[in-house]
Amino acid sequence: MSLTELLILIFVIAIVTFTLRIVPFILPKKIIQNDFMLSFGKKLPPGIMIILFLYSAGLSEEHMQRSFVISSFLAAIPVTLYFIWKKNAIISIFIGIMSFYFFYTYLKV
Repeated sequence: MSLTELLILIFVIAIVTFTLRIVPFILPKKIIQNDFMLSFGKKLPPGIMIILFLYSAGLSEEHMQRSFVISSFLAAIPVTLYFIWKKNAIISIFIGIMSFYFFYTYLKV
């Protein structure tokens, strides 16, 4: 990738990110407070997390090792339980990273 392509890519990503961040301030309150939008806002983050989990847990060709897939699913258990219990995403992510590396290192399947 050339420097020009990289700069164009960064510019496009910045514009899309800025646009997505500014849209809630531009849209009328009537649209934002719509029942569909409120429901969508509650369901979107878990949906994205499920997609990211499935991708990293073995749906990509790079992660098709058996120990990687098993470690990913085992690490999801304490993450899910802690997040349901305390609702703290940062500590849940930390627990996920630590438990994945623990299982991946010590679980030789």
